[in-house]
Amino acid sequence: MILVEGLDLAGKSTLIEGLRTHYTQSGKTVRVLNGQFCDNNPAARVARELVRWDEGFGGVEAGSLFLSTMLWDARHFVPPAADQIHLQDSCWLRTLAFEQLYGSPALARMMEEQGRRFPRFDQAVFLTASLEERERRLRSRANNDLHDLMAFRKPEKFLAIEQRLKELVLEWESGVVIETDGLTPLQILQAVPGGQHGRAQVDRLELLAPI
Repeated sequence: MILVEGLDLAGKSTLIEGLRTHYTQSGKTVRVLNGQFCDNNPAARVARELVRWDEGFGGVEAGSLFLSTMLWDARHFVPPAADQIHLQDSCWLRTLAFEQLYGSPALARMMEEQGRRFPRFDQAVFLTASLEERERRLRSRANNDLHDLMAFRKPEKFLAIEQRLKELVLEWESGVVIETDGLTPLQILQAVPGGQHGRAQVDRLELLAPI
């Protein structure tokens, strides 16, 4: 089980695609989950839709719904098979960071309690980038949502959440931090501990998902 964490425009999607390609070409079965541990989590689908497009969605309303996604995950999570790689694109720690800083202390405590029921990751990577680099990546994207714009609308809040999220990844999952400014997809992939991934796998990544 591998966690790739970080806030928007840090390079997570590119790294996830590179890891997926590498492990698939190595003969592994790969499953990728985004945000939650179960891909059929009904509460998570609603929460993601609201947080991306409804600027009024927040506070206890949002925190309670994200706590519900954790409760659902805890009941339904199925560990990966022996020959399967589980790639997690962000997880509940992102919500915990927000609740601890700007949300409900009571909800944050409940989230921590539920988090102890989840399996630990075998490997965790936290990606970050400067605001200048994130702005460059934003301009290169065809479509963006409210989350992508948060770094520029409220940079102090964005950076505070990023710092707390990094601390949580280090605390809960003993993660490794990678600064992605100026790095190519190949360099980011090779910076993941324990993985000197081959050039052939990354050539395809650079064509499909440039940072």
